[in-house]
Amino acid sequence: MKHSLLQDASQAGLYHLPAARHSEVQAQARQAHLVQLSADLSASGEAGEILRELGRAFGFPIWYGANFDALHDCLTDPDWQARKGLLLLVSGLETLRHNDPEAFSTLIEVLRSAARIRSAAKYPTWILLTSPARGIANLPDA
Repeated sequence: MKHSLLQDASQAGLYHLPAARHSEVQAQARQAHLVQLSADLSASGEAGEILRELGRAFGFPIWYGANFDALHDCLTDPDWQARKGLLLLVSGLETLRHNDPEAFSTLIEVLRSAARIRSAAKYPTWILLTSPARGIANLPDA
């Protein structure tokens, strides 16, 4: 079996995942023993709804406050998904990007920062968005 990009922790981060690669990447994540969590945000149109849904989908603790600071705190909390590499698949951000570009931009920065911090702590975290966004590269091929 060929080497998977998801087995190279130095490549972890925030990426766009084209729809055609979903199955391939999920199989690679299983092979790399990454915890896979998904959040479908297509039914949410405003930042508060998105933040609440992320907390629910990712199983954040009861103290999660559904704001950007709390999102960052939970994603980087060493007790959340402790000592595990992660693949977080986030879909349905088109409405937020259209309705509230500032909140969308803040969300992107929070996700980018969280992936960087977790990966620096030796817990590679791949956060993959199904929606393309300016400044976010496509997930490279293996």
